[in-house]
Amino acid sequence: MKFTIIVARYAKALLDAAVDNNTVDKTLEELKFVNDTIEGSKELSSLLSQPFVSNSRKIKIFEKLFKDKVSSLTLNFMRLMIDKNRETALLDIYNKFYELYLEYKKIAIVTITSAVALDDVTQQRMVNIIRHKIEDDYVVKINNVIDRDIIGGFIVNYKDFHYDASVKGSIKRLHDVFSENLFVKGF
Repeated sequence: MKFTIIVARYAKALLDAAVDNNTVDKTLEELKFVNDTIEGSKELSSLLSQPFVSNSRKIKIFEKLFKDKVSSLTLNFMRLMIDKNRETALLDIYNKFYELYLEYKKIAIVTITSAVALDDVTQQRMVNIIRHKIEDDYVVKINNVIDRDIIGGFIVNYKDFHYDASVKGSIKRLHDVFSENLFVKGF
């Protein structure tokens, strides 16, 4: 719980600084680049979690890797994170920053999972199912995920809202109902 609060505070502080510098989009791109670099390198991600490597050494490595590739705001933020021994939270901070970015830009990302690709009209109908969950002034972006395992139907996800109208989900719900059947078999 405490770690989540820390991540949220650092991400919010970085977003506020990016807003003040009018570099919100650029900061998001740079954080994604740093995140992808850390995730793509076992050595770098291992280095971040090593307590016996000094903070000054970690800062030098980060400066060599990112100095010419990210802005001073992002680089200074990474230095701060390392100085405060929070470098292992960088990946979580990127995810929280992305959530805050979407709120700041008023973008709602709705994920629709279906067995086949959906046309725009069908996607819009599905978004209307959860329209009451989305703020009126938000721009809706639809992420259509193809998953043949759901057999048919669709699943709509937006933040913590989940609407499952898939064949696979219906079969699972039926299975759960029958497994809780209180009647004795054979009668």
